[in-house]
This record gives sequence, structure tokens and C-alpha cells, in this order.
Amino acid sequence: MADRFFSSFEEGDPVPLAGEVGTGPGRPATAKAGAGFTGRHALRYERPGRVRLFEVDLPAGEHTELSYVVFPEEGLSIALDVELDDGSTLAGTLDPKAFYPGQWNLVRRPVPAGRTVRAIVLSGGDATGWLDDVRIADRPPRQHDPVDWVRTTRGTHSSAEFSRGNTFPATAVPHGFNFWTPVTDASSTTWLYEYHRRNDAANRPRLEGFALSHQPSPWMGDRHTFHVVPAGDLAFGHEHETDRPYHYGVRFDSGTSVELAPADHATMFRFSFPGEAVVGFSCNRGNVRLDPKRGIVTGHTRVRSRLSVGARRMFVYGTFDRPGRRRGKALAFDTGTVELRIATSLISLKQARRNLGQEIPAGTAFEQVRDDAREAWQGLLGRVELDGATEDQLTTFYSGLYRLFLYPNSGHEDTPSGRRHASPVVRRWWPSTRKRTGAKVLDGPMSVNNGFWDTYRTCWPAYALLAPARCGELIEGFVQQYREGGWIARWSSPGYANLMTGTSSDVAFADAYLKGVRGFDVHAAYEAALKNATVPPPNRAVGRKGLRESIFLGYTPLSTHEGLSWALEACVNDFGIANLAEALGHRDDAKYFRRRALNYVHHFDDRVGFFQGRHRDGRWRWSPQEYGPTRWGFDYTETDGWNMAFSVPHDGKGLANLFGGRAGLESKLDTFFSTPETGRNTGSYGGIIHEMTEARDVRLGQYGHSNQPSHHIPFMYLHAGAPGKAQAVVREVLTRCYLGSEIGQGYPGDEDNGEMSAWYVFAALGLYPLAVGSPVYVLGAPLFPRATIRLENGNQVVITTSGTGMYVRRLRVNGEWHEQSWLAHDVLAAGATLEFTLGEEPSGWGGPPPSLTEGDAPPRPLTDLTGHSRPDLAALFDDTSRTQITFDTATPAIEYTVDGPPRPVEVYTLTPGSRGAPTAWVLEGSADGRHWETLDSRADETFRWQRQTRPFALATPAALPHYRLRVTAATGRRLSLAQWELLAGER
Repeated sequence: MADRFFSSFEEGDPVPLAGEVGTGPGRPATAKAGAGFTGRHALRYERPGRVRLFEVDLPAGEHTELSYVVFPEEGLSIALDVELDDGSTLAGTLDPKAFYPGQWNLVRRPVPAGRTVRAIVLSGGDATGWLDDVRIADRPPRQHDPVDWVRTTRGTHSSAEFSRGNTFPATAVPHGFNFWTPVTDASSTTWLYEYHRRNDAANRPRLEGFALSHQPSPWMGDRHTFHVVPAGDLAFGHEHETDRPYHYGVRFDSGTSVELAPADHATMFRFSFPGEAVVGFSCNRGNVRLDPKRGIVTGHTRVRSRLSVGARRMFVYGTFDRPGRRRGKALAFDTGTVELRIATSLISLKQARRNLGQEIPAGTAFEQVRDDAREAWQGLLGRVELDGATEDQLTTFYSGLYRLFLYPNSGHEDTPSGRRHASPVVRRWWPSTRKRTGAKVLDGPMSVNNGFWDTYRTCWPAYALLAPARCGELIEGFVQQYREGGWIARWSSPGYANLMTGTSSDVAFADAYLKGVRGFDVHAAYEAALKNATVPPPNRAVGRKGLRESIFLGYTPLSTHEGLSWALEACVNDFGIANLAEALGHRDDAKYFRRRALNYVHHFDDRVGFFQGRHRDGRWRWSPQEYGPTRWGFDYTETDGWNMAFSVPHDGKGLANLFGGRAGLESKLDTFFSTPETGRNTGSYGGIIHEMTEARDVRLGQYGHSNQPSHHIPFMYLHAGAPGKAQAVVREVLTRCYLGSEIGQGYPGDEDNGEMSAWYVFAALGLYPLAVGSPVYVLGAPLFPRATIRLENGNQVVITTSGTGMYVRRLRVNGEWHEQSWLAHDVLAAGATLEFTLGEEPSGWGGPPPSLTEGDAPPRPLTDLTGHSRPDLAALFDDTSRTQITFDTATPAIEYTVDGPPRPVEVYTLTPGSRGAPTAWVLEGSADGRHWETLDSRADETFRWQRQTRPFALATPAALPHYRLRVTAATGRRLSLAQWELLAGER
């Protein structure tokens, strides 16, 4: 890029004709305070109206553009323009909503070729704020392979106060064992690299070294950090930084440069110093040992954040390409250029050395390591080819794919006896030594670093579509957690972190299998999901909270923190389990979980028209007078009642029926998108959390695209019969919420393990996995003229658009007109051509997608029959598995009498206690309590776990006043039961 004009308002720069040069914003959320974007100064504007800022005389070439950064404080209607030689100005206007208030924003505007710029003009009306880095430059278009559009610094212009991604520039191979990253704060396990906020006194970015990292997010924290620190002043400018997935490089102001290229368990550094090379090492918890004569560094790291559950020791083995001299905790060399190969292991120091030899043998050229990593990324990112995308869209899209395929991570290693791993989930462990881990080392693969509450929504469906073989391998690594620790982590970092709601691997893995993903033990995955859904967990870090009661009540009571969110996530997961059960031939389970997926209705308070929490006795948390849908927390995880009002992506028709029909759902959504979020109704949080501020600054009403629970909401317009409104919201999000790639922004909130990226990828392609757990995508208006997806099976999906606008007028699939707003996965997997015709106005195209509920009545899940039995058996019917009855025999007979008119029993459940479990029984019914008929008979049944609730479906529903359960065999001399439940439908 060749500058024709530039002013950063520093000494020696062109002097502005208006405004006042000052020291920059006082308290920015994500940037350095008291400084410009670059340099120490910026231009202060206060209600400038329209003023000439600079007089210039600049002929414009074919690729000339005006660019600047702006920090709006009050008012967003601020823009720089130019006056051309004929008195005209730049074409088009800026959308004020594209600016984030209280943050630096980058603006680029093309200047018409062949004209001469006479002045740069500031238009601001009543706005106030700061302006910096005003530039007129030639910026020719670039051609890159997909991988070279990626910016790994994207999302790093963030803080705990406001997330524009909250990422760090991870250099790694896809799903790699290690990350390596530059760090601006070597003492931190949270915000490792801040694009701007930690700049030095001269407002220059400054590194404190290069870190080994395994951080899934700053909120989870890092583990096993180990720092490589080149000597000297490490200040630099971002223009001297290379931030690619396969290659990080930086040239410091001092003249020193550092490059690194990754392998799976290893990486390679290349250092170039203007004088002698000096490279140091540090570890906050662990040790470092140097062998100068052989140029070897060894050590281990025990660094771990509070949420790095299951992390043990990691061993480090590195070797320079020449011997050195000890200088404290550094090695000095007689040359200015040295290379370091370094590898890690969770098993032993010996295995770290083996990993290095396997992945980067001695004599390997730096370029070879870099090119191998590049090829690995290009092989994945190149599966989607875009035509007609802008440079910013290409950076956004392919950076999103990079983030998608960065996580989850491998936790296994290739040893002499095969693939093995240090288990993060086995509770028992052995004393560690200087050379060996404290974890139990087991055979097989291991996957780690994933928050399923975030990733089930878009990441796992994206793996299933774009990389199904890799998807199967990753799932198998998580199934290994179940085999070893008895559960799959809700948040794996790397073990069982007690965080977030829902056991969302249930629906994620069901979705993958239903879309044809293989290569994992689906029966073990199903067992793990079944355990999550039917067995009370032994502690808070695994399973579903509140399950001891919610499984029988049909709702999650207030005794469970944020129980409403737990309840609605359970319905989504039960939907996936039902569909997987059907595919695997478990008919009773399928029927039970399909009806259980409708339990969301038990949390819908039709007095207020929202979902809210309930006491155990059924009372609502808030009266209609007290209830406020903009109040954060209490029943809702990281959101409010408005954003949970549509959390039924698997049953949009059922949700619509609760609102009075499709028109009622449309009206509710309209109000949602027009009701401003203030970011001030803190509710149970007691203070403002960053999600509140981010949701406010998205400026789409209550819609918080800044956080994952809201991501599906625009697509719920499809169930309302208003696809045009979905298309309009999605297009606005695509075009203004993912801006700022070139200044370290790019996201409107936390980019958790690739989920926010995958949302962009799907939405930009015109696809979205709304009902995860079913092999269906809903359709929208693609962002690009043409996209080609090269599927792993050799087929292609080609998506094209014609016409202008954001609305779908019509669609042809494989040459045939397609009138529905959804498409089956099988159609894409077989290879397909989707031809969208777009228009400027909404059309009638797009019939609603499939839904659990059919018809216009509200959903009616099965509910427990109210009745009574002998007083001494009351614990069998008290809606909790905490209690149990232990009988004096293994073969008791238990009678139950219905209160009120009988309803047809379709399913019954049994929950054994802690002693013997039933293996055979007969369920009988009677009209008079004397004459009994057999309704169901079972033999050779097994309960895999204590207090597991198992469903059994009747071949023919029965509506009788009396029921009897006769147990005919059990596993012990005495039988214990925690619950017997009769689930009936409506008459």
C-alpha cells in the first residue's frame, strides 16, 4: 500500500484545519487509554458540523482509497469525505450502525479514479469523539489462497470489559496438540495478547515473549504455559507482523525478528538479531534446564488456571541448531541467527524428545515446517471456494474457518506402543517426577478443549458437513472421556470443568451421526448421552444439574441455579437423543425422549408470554406484576427473558402455537427486534457483565448476537412464515457485526471455540443448522455470487445467486424449483446446485421448516398420572430419585390408583435405587382393582447405572383407574426402587 497522504496527528504530520489535537480517549474498553490509535495523539472533534480538515492536491489512481479510524463517544453520524476537483464528494453514505461506540473503528472508502482530491472533509453533526490515522493511499487488490486470507490476530482487540472475539493469535496445525502465540502479558493465563490495550508509553505494541499455550478461552484460562523470550527491546508495529495459522513472524523496532512455524506436538523458531543471538526461557510453575554445550533446553510446566481441570504436567524438550553459552536462564550464541526446535509431551520428557524427532527431525528446514503446516490448513480451508467476495469478506470467512478448525484439540501422542494419552478425566493419579507425568497414561485417542454449550449450535454441524472424517475422529476422542471417566465433559479444559448449562455433546454427536458421520463408537456415544439424560450426576462438574427432580417434574425447579436454561437445553438435547435412538433401533427411548423434548411448555407462563422459572411446587418465580423480560440472570444463563423466549429451535411450530400461531410468533419476534437492550438491567448478576454491554452495542433490539444463546433467533422467523424478516436480520449481522479484521476486531462478542465463526460461515453460504439433532438445514440469502463446497466424498455443492438485494425470491435445487425454506442434508451430501434469485423486497418464497409439533394446538408432553398408593410407598411417587424404597423381597407387587379421570398411559419409567434392580416384571391394569390384565411384560432387562430412569412404552396406550407392577426377578435378594412413573397423554 502506497501512501499519498497520511496524518496521525503527531509532530511533523500535516496539521488539521479544524478540531483539536489531544491525547486520545480517556477510558476505552479495549484500547490503550490516553493515546491515539497509533502514536500518542488523536484529533478531538466536538459537534463539528461539516468542516474542511485538510487541503490537499492528490490525483486518484485506479485503486486509491480514503481510510481512517474513528472513536465515537456521543453520536455515530460521523464520517470523513473528500471534495473532488469538480466539487463532488464520495459516492454512498456510511451506516452509523456499522460503528461501535466507545471503540476504534476502521473505515475505508474508494476514491474515483482519474479525479483529483482537493480537500478532506469531516462531517459530524452533533457527534463527539476522536479521529486518527487519516490516509489516502493506493491499495491494489490482492489474490490469495484461502489460508492466506486468515488473520490470527483477529479478535484480539478485546478485554474483559468488551469482547471483539477474545481470541489470541494461535499458531498451530488444525486441532493441534499445542498452540504457540506471541504474548503481551507473560504473567497472564487469561488475556495473553491484547492488540492495543497493553501498548507501551509510546503507544507501540510490545511483546513479553512467545508462549506455549492450550487456552480454550480467556474465561477458562490457560494451562501448561512455557515462555521463549528473545533478549532486547520487543516493541513493534502491527504492520511488521505476519499472523497466519502456519506462520507467525514479527520484526521488532530494535531490528530483531522472530518467526515460528508449527507442527502438532512441536514447533520451530527462527531468531535473527542485529548482534549476538540471546534467547531466554521462563515458566511460572515448573522448571527450565539448559545444556549450553549441546544447545538443549528441557523442563516441565505445571501452570494451570482454576478451570483447567484435569491438567497435570507437560514436559518440554528443545534443541538449538548449535551450541551456546549460558547467560542466566538464557543461551547466548556467537551468531545473530539461530533456530530452535521444541516439542512437548503430557506423558514424559522422553516422549517429548520422541515427538520432536518424529515431527521436526534435526536438519529440517524452517520453510519445510512452515509449508507443511500451510498445506494442512489449505487442505481444510480450500474446501470452500468463494467467487465475488470482497477482501474483507474473504478475511472474515477464512479466518472463521481457521477458528473453526483450531478447536477441539488432540490430547494424545504417538508412542512406541501406539497412540496413548495422559488422561485428564481419570480421578486417580500417581506421583509425578521430574521426567514423568502424574496422570494415568492410557491407550487411544483423546479430544479436549471444547465448550459444548457454545459449539453444538454451529461448530459440530460444520464439522459434519465440511470434514466428516475428522468430525468422527474428534467425537471418538470425546467418547474416550466417557470410557475413562464415566462422562463426557460439558466443558473440556481438558477435563470436567463445572461450567455452562446443558450436556450438549448429546445433541452434537447425534446430529453428526444422523448426517452420516462415522468413525466413532456411536453406541458408546449414545450410552454417554443416555447417562447424561437419565442418571443424576455424582458431582456438579458432569451431567445435568437438577436431574434428580426435573426428570419427574417435567421442569427444572429454582433449586437449580439458572434452572430455566438447564430445562430448555435439556429439551434440545432430548430431541437429539430421540432421533439418534430411532436411528439405532431403541424405540422406547425414542418415544420417551421425543415427548420429553416438549417439556419446554412446563416453563412457559402464558400470563406473561415468556419462559420463566418455577418453584418445586409449581409456583412461578415472578408474578405477572413482578416479571420483567429485560432482567438478566436468575433463571437465564448470560441473558434475559427476551433472548430465552425463542429457545425452542427444534419445535418452532410448537413455540408458535404457544404465542397463538405463526402470526403471534412473528409479532413476538418483531417486538424482540425493536425493543432496545439498555445493558443496565443487571438482575441477579448485581453488576454489568460484558455480555450486557455487547448485547446493547449490537443495536438490534434485544437480539444479543454477541452471545451464543441468541444465534438461532433470526431463523425462527421461518417458523413464523416470515422468511424475509429472517433474511433481513441475518444480512445486517453479516455486514456490520463482523467488521474490523485489520485492527484486531472482527467479532461482536466472544468467539468461543469457533462457534461465532461457524455462524458466519453458515449464514454467508445461505445455510443454517437451526434444529441441531436433525439432518436438516434452513435456507437464507447467500452473501456471495458463488460458493463451491468440495465435500469429502468427492461431490460438490455449488451455491449461486443472481439479482440484487437481501431477499430470496425463488430457488432452484438441482434444476427443480424448491419452495421450502429448508433442505435435507442428504441432498447436499449427494452433490447439489442451489441457484438463488435475490430481490430488493421480501417475497412469498419459503415454506416453514419441519417441527416436532404438527397442527395448531400447544404441545402436550406426556405427564405423570396423579394418584396414590400405600402410605409406606410414598417415596416411589415423590418426584425425586433422592429417596428410595427397599423391599423385603426381590419380587414385590405395587399397586397404584389414579386420582380423577384416567388418561391413556403411553410410557412408564422405573428408577432403581442403590440396592437390587429389577430385571423382569409385568405391568397390569384394572378397571375395578380386582381383575387385572397384562399391559406390558419385560424380561432380561438391565439398568446400566444406579438410579437410572428407564422408559418402557406400551404397545397400546391404556386408560385405567388402577395399575399394578409385579416384579418377577431382580439382581439381588432385595429390590430397591426410587421412582415408578406412569406417563400419560391427554384424552
